[in-house]
Amino acid sequence: MELVGALNVRADTIDNVAITEIYSVYDEDFNLLFQKDFVEVGDEYMSKDFKLYQVVYVDSDKKMGLAKFVRNVEIPKVGLSYAPKPISTKERRICMYMTHNDESYLPSDGVDSVYGNGGIKDVALAFKSELEKNLINVYFDDTLHIPHDSGAYSRSSVTAKSLYNSHKPDAIFDIHRDATSRKFYIANVNGEERCKVRIVLGKSNPNRALNEEFAMYIVAVANEMYPWLITDIYYGGGHYNQALDGKALLFEMGTYLMEKEKVIESTRELAEVVTTALYGTTVNEETGDLTINGVEDEKNVVINEYIAEKQKPNWNGFALVVTLVFFAGMCSYVVYVLIKKYKTRNQDNFS
Repeated sequence: MELVGALNVRADTIDNVAITEIYSVYDEDFNLLFQKDFVEVGDEYMSKDFKLYQVVYVDSDKKMGLAKFVRNVEIPKVGLSYAPKPISTKERRICMYMTHNDESYLPSDGVDSVYGNGGIKDVALAFKSELEKNLINVYFDDTLHIPHDSGAYSRSSVTAKSLYNSHKPDAIFDIHRDATSRKFYIANVNGEERCKVRIVLGKSNPNRALNEEFAMYIVAVANEMYPWLITDIYYGGGHYNQALDGKALLFEMGTYLMEKEKVIESTRELAEVVTTALYGTTVNEETGDLTINGVEDEKNVVINEYIAEKQKPNWNGFALVVTLVFFAGMCSYVVYVLIKKYKTRNQDNFS
């Protein structure tokens, strides 16, 4: 494969970190698309301008990969309304936890991991505080799920389910930090360095379509409010406990090479985007268009309610299936009775 051969001879260093310590994935023209601490063939990536790629080749020794462009994803149109909105009296609830409690920030914490609650907890608490400023009840569970191994998500699923069942939140977030180069997460905003955020979705869960739809709404709203904030959406092979709800997301808050203070600064903008997307943005059910500060009416529904409604079981469809099964059963029974009577009558006639 000519492209793979060309990719394998490429050499690079990022932030003085050897390329072999992190995966760097390129498009078919050898432009760097993204970085990740672990990449597998079949993983997918959506850029903030809604271009979808799929990883088709990975060299685990060189930690390099190639992704093929799949398609342009239809972008939700976003408008802004300046009309006054009625004050909502509905309770706002969000749950948060950390699957990888140990994750830390090397420049600020001195280590990239601790056996317990690392620097990621400080980031989660800051995000919680910013959400609470927006009149959201935040239920944060810092139960430890260490060690940081393949069983961490199985352990954190117990925490996530307990949170979800106890509080019935509007959304539930798993807070992480990534393991890529620092510059991948840096945005220059008016001459100041700011920390970006990645959204991670699991491909192995039945809510994938709704998780993706919600994530795209987050990105669309963020692109209007703070265009620098969201770096991309990454689709990994796991489930990440996202089968719980269509509004369950994983946030990568910077990287281990980022100063924790810069990550904490970005929690304010992320909280504003999440609040605006969940509670202050409507979806037109006919066109799919979004309106920030939109008013709910017969066609426009706030995102929180829109996703929740789509997640409800389709009882009409279920009732139809039950009716068809019952009807088929009755037909079978009638046929059975008729055949039995026919056989009995023929036996009587023969006798």
